[in-house]
Amino acid sequence: MRKILRQIPENEWRKYINCCSNATIYHTPEWKTFLEKTFGYKPYYIFATDEYGQLAGMLPQFHVKSILTGNRLCSVPFSHECGCLGDNYICTALTNEAINLNRQLNIGKIEIRDSINNSVFEGKSTFCTHKIELSQNLDEIWKKMDKGSVRWAVNKAKKLGVKVNSSINIEDLKEFYELNCITKHNLGVPCHPWDFFKNLFDFLEGHVKMYLSEYNGNIIGGGIMLYYKDKVIYGYGAANPDYLKLYPYNAFIWKSIEDACINGYQMYDFGRTSYDNTGLIKFKERWGTQEKKLWYSYYPKYTNSSLKDRNSGYSQFANKAVRVIPMPIYKAFSKSIFSHLG
Repeated sequence: MRKILRQIPENEWRKYINCCSNATIYHTPEWKTFLEKTFGYKPYYIFATDEYGQLAGMLPQFHVKSILTGNRLCSVPFSHECGCLGDNYICTALTNEAINLNRQLNIGKIEIRDSINNSVFEGKSTFCTHKIELSQNLDEIWKKMDKGSVRWAVNKAKKLGVKVNSSINIEDLKEFYELNCITKHNLGVPCHPWDFFKNLFDFLEGHVKMYLSEYNGNIIGGGIMLYYKDKVIYGYGAANPDYLKLYPYNAFIWKSIEDACINGYQMYDFGRTSYDNTGLIKFKERWGTQEKKLWYSYYPKYTNSSLKDRNSGYSQFANKAVRVIPMPIYKAFSKSIFSHLG
């Protein structure tokens, strides 16, 4: 390794991650811009070059200031899998530099959403993801899915007249936002602010697509997918609770998988799930997925909180309280608190 840098030309950055097999959409300059513009997080990216002056590793980080979830350097907010890029030697140097930066800024904690080979970090797995290896043989993918739930629901939605279309239309996105507010409100958790979704489409153009389940000309559900290299991430989903018996989730998820196969993508990622959310885990397993543990690394150590524990008395009380907040107040509350949840 030649040196550690805090900034590099964007064209070098792009060239490096395009050739790095472990790079995700969360390592891109677009994701950096999205987080800066949406939440005002301050970035602290660290890069490493080799003896020839070529970029050989990077660690993206943002300073998340929160009295609710902890003051920390995070790699990176609103990702489920993002860490150091580079070989073991470079990753150790990058994480050591992160510790030095953490001390200089007097932040206190570091969270890297990946497993790292550095003994001063504590590893913890409280989340998992579920993935499907895709192929252009749709019958093969279809047969791996549970016949009595997933395949039945997809066929039932079609039979009942649910149609699925993709869209990047701003008016459709507004309808999805409203559905997401209703969905999250019913769950008793904060909803994504409008700027979150608008900025996704503004700053990640070409990497994001929305699928909409429609019935009698009305949008009854939808999902937003993220695309990078040969991978698809099911990022965000919502549905009208009055139409759940029409299976809008199954309809748009299957359509997005179908399109991903046809277009040559190799992996479909259902995103992060907490291990205590057993119902959602079972839903994802029925799609013929393989579970992968998500190991996160913490410095100086992992700290649990009542906010992270879905089954704690505090969380259950908070969920009940959020459900009774009137929608306009709920939206304002969510906007004020959402940056803490990254």
